[in-house]
Parts: sequence; C-alpha cells; structure tokens
Amino acid sequence: MATYSSFKKISTDAFVDGTLASADIGAGQVATVDLAATTIASGDFAAGAVTSTKLASTIDLSGKTVTYRTITTGDFADGGVTGIKLGSGASAANFGYTPVNAAGDTMTGNLVVAAGSAGAPSITNAGNTATGISFESNAIRIVGGGNEGLVIDNSGRVRRPNHPAWAVSATAGWLYASNYGGTGTFECGSVMGWNNASHQTGGSNWNPSNGRYTAPVAGYYVFHTAWYRLNDDNNTPSYVHTFIGRSGNYGIMPGGRQPHNIHMHGNRNNYDDGGVQSAVFSMSAGDYASIFIRWHNYNGRHHAGHHIFSGHLIG
Repeated sequence: MATYSSFKKISTDAFVDGTLASADIGAGQVATVDLAATTIASGDFAAGAVTSTKLASTIDLSGKTVTYRTITTGDFADGGVTGIKLGSGASAANFGYTPVNAAGDTMTGNLVVAAGSAGAPSITNAGNTATGISFESNAIRIVGGGNEGLVIDNSGRVRRPNHPAWAVSATAGWLYASNYGGTGTFECGSVMGWNNASHQTGGSNWNPSNGRYTAPVAGYYVFHTAWYRLNDDNNTPSYVHTFIGRSGNYGIMPGGRQPHNIHMHGNRNNYDDGGVQSAVFSMSAGDYASIFIRWHNYNGRHHAGHHIFSGHLIG
C-alpha cells in the first residue's frame, strides 16, 4: 500500500461536478476548521439545499452582520400570534393603544367617531350605510334609509321630520243635504272641494279628490275635525250627526259604538255653537280616515270653506 508523507489541500477542482454527495461524508467529519475562509459561498448551494435539519441546534453568529426584513402578514399562520405570545403591555407599547376586540370588548374611555350627517351617519352597518346615527356639532340624528327619523338639537329639543301628519281645509261654500243626495249618511268626499295644498309630512298620504287620509304605516292615529253649521228654518228645529270613520266604517269606538256628535239640536234660524270632534283609533297600513255627515232634514247647512280636517300618527 502506498504511503504519503504529505497531502495537498483538496479544492473544488479535485471533484467532478456532482460526484461528492452528503452520503460520502461521515457525520461530523467536516468541521469549520477544515474549510478555508470564504471557500463556500451561498452560490455553492442550490435553493433549499440547506435546511434546518442540516444545521446544528446552536449556530454561532458572533461577529456576523444579520440583516432583518420587515415582518409581513404572510410570515404568520392564521391565529399564529395570540395574546399569550405577547408580553404584558406589548401591543399598547408598539401600537400606541390597546386594540378593541371586534368580537366584543369593554372600553374604559370614550368612543369617538366622525361627526357624520343625515346622508352619511357616524355609526352604521355594512349592509345599509344610509341607516344609522350621526353625532353632529348641533344635533344627533337617527336616520333610516337616508330619511331623518329623529333629531335632537343641541338645546335638547326633539323633532321627527318625517313623522306622518297632515292638516287640510276645504274650499266649497255652503252645503246642504241636497248637495250630498238627500237625507241619510254620506261620506264628505269630493263635495267638500278639499284643498290640494295640504300640510303633510311622512309622505303624500292625503287625497283631496276623495277626502281620505291613508295610513302609511300601522299604528294608533289621532284625528280632528271642525264644523261650521247653520239652521235656515225659523220654525223647524234641525240637527245633524257627524263622524270620523276608518275605511268607510264609523263604528270605531271600543265596543263598536259610533263616536258621533249631534249638532244644531233644537236650533231655529241660528248658527250652531262651534263643533270640534276628535277620535283615536288603530289603523293598519292602507286603512284610510275620512269624515261623514248624517242629514235628518233639508233645513240645515254647513260651510265647507271653514272646515278643517287633520291628524297624525301617535305611535
């Protein structure tokens, strides 16, 4: 067997490409002292060739420069960083505040939001950003679908700009039983010459052509009406009944009674005392309110030009 007194240092030139594999080197046979400085560069390794299993558990980086890059969301698995992995106060120290848990939390300070407006509420939901609450310098607004439902101004006054309400007058002059078709009970519809220029909010629910107010939403409503009447006959007493009805039915009192007034009872050639009538009843959306008169003879009359009909939603 040949013997040698000295060895030449092995370089990369001594190997044919790919002839030396990891299996040819025993565990721990190649140490850092066996390698000349800068002999192995990062370009000598295929991408991914050196994995964590091929590195010692302890790596000495003393004297080396370590370059860090910015941590991105892709560096963490979903849910990888939890509260128990953060030191006490770490989030507040690095963020400048303690994050609020979107799933539910308790705040110790004020929640401050943008002022907002009726068209862009401060607090809203993702599905309908036109509905919510705004906190402006001079008002708090509760908005539904872009429409103001409730406004509280900076003096504490409460308004409901779109709350259903209306008031209207008639335009015809003196009306007799003959104008309605004789004696009996009649709805005071187009005969009255109702005014088109009604005062109303919460939608256009008054119909001047038939004298009916249609409820836009279900609820309890209050109605008012005022009459101006005269008995033309100096010898024969006269009287009429008046009603406020719901969808053509004026038996709307609890128990089904008719809430009617009696006017000009015993009058002879004289004006009746002022007649004002009110009623409160429940309405479904689409029900309508209107007024009725019951004539007993032909010697009375009422003046439509002084008539008032009004009402609003209570709730």
